[in-house]
Amino acid sequence: MNEAVSSNGNPPPAHELFEARRRSHPDRPAVLWGERSLGYEELGRDADRLAHALLGDGVTGEPVGVFFERGFSIAVAVLGVLKAGCAYVPLDPAYPDERLAAMVRDSGTRVLLTEKGLVDRIPLPDGTRALLLEDALSSVEDAPPPTVPEIGPDTLAYVIYTSGSSGTPKGVAMPHGPLANLIDWQCAHSACGVGDRTLQFSALSFDVSFQEMFSTWASGGALVVADDSTRRSWQALIDLLNSASVRRMFLPFVALQSIAAHADSVGVWPASLREVVTAGEQLQVTPAVRALFRRLDGAVLVNQYGPSETHVVTSLELRGDPDEWPDQPSIGRPIAHVEAYVLDERLRPRQPGTPGELCIGGPV
Repeated sequence: MNEAVSSNGNPPPAHELFEARRRSHPDRPAVLWGERSLGYEELGRDADRLAHALLGDGVTGEPVGVFFERGFSIAVAVLGVLKAGCAYVPLDPAYPDERLAAMVRDSGTRVLLTEKGLVDRIPLPDGTRALLLEDALSSVEDAPPPTVPEIGPDTLAYVIYTSGSSGTPKGVAMPHGPLANLIDWQCAHSACGVGDRTLQFSALSFDVSFQEMFSTWASGGALVVADDSTRRSWQALIDLLNSASVRRMFLPFVALQSIAAHADSVGVWPASLREVVTAGEQLQVTPAVRALFRRLDGAVLVNQYGPSETHVVTSLELRGDPDEWPDQPSIGRPIAHVEAYVLDERLRPRQPGTPGELCIGGPV
């Protein structure tokens, strides 16, 4: 449960929720990757050093590129950028170089945080420079959390680019307000708490990654990073879920279906799972999904919906006997402080059960 509240009564920014858990559980693991772990205090200290390095270079209130392979560096970079009052721009190493360069240009990024193995991948435009994370951290001694201008609900948190399936990818600029509301709601409606482990499955370029990270840290849990080779093997993923005692995972339906089908075929189940959150495409409760949840003692399946421009805005929980779940569940009801209406072409409410356009309101 999240107990932090900002002075104006709104949920605080997500990185401040991390700080609350850092103070109360400094030695607990925040990120697990292979055989190594990064504690809350250690992660927070590195993020503070990065924020000081950015502020010392006059970088605040602007987008900062984050370009790393999966591992601890992503957590340090995202937290440090937010602590500096900046917005992060996730850049996926799996994308073509030309697309990455276009995203850097379009976002107006002046600083690209990266690592040695990737520093030469992107042809940077004039006015943009690469900054190695290890150089930024080594340039600053341990320091207290940085002082930055007040971060309000309209302050930008990230710029995530769409897939570009309908043309040129477009950047979605997301402020802190709706993200803080989502994390506050997620913590209140999840059974995961202090010490519980959540799989870090999503690429940073997908908005679900923010939810994975900050709903976990806000509740005092630990992220379990799945490297790229593990993400490509359903058996390796199930093995990781079991060996790391992962309690919760967020993933699209196609991945859930694939894991369920593989588990059913080999008879090996992710036994520690108690909460599976799916979003990004229509959920279908297939025979394989039913078989999976029959094996998971009391686990809940959560169907969430929200376009990139708003992040999650509705949710539906499926509990009890999986054989009684509908084949195609609805997207559920609006989360806290969100309004959703089905309207006609003249923006008039439609009768229940009739088609229309979904219109969303609230801190989104």
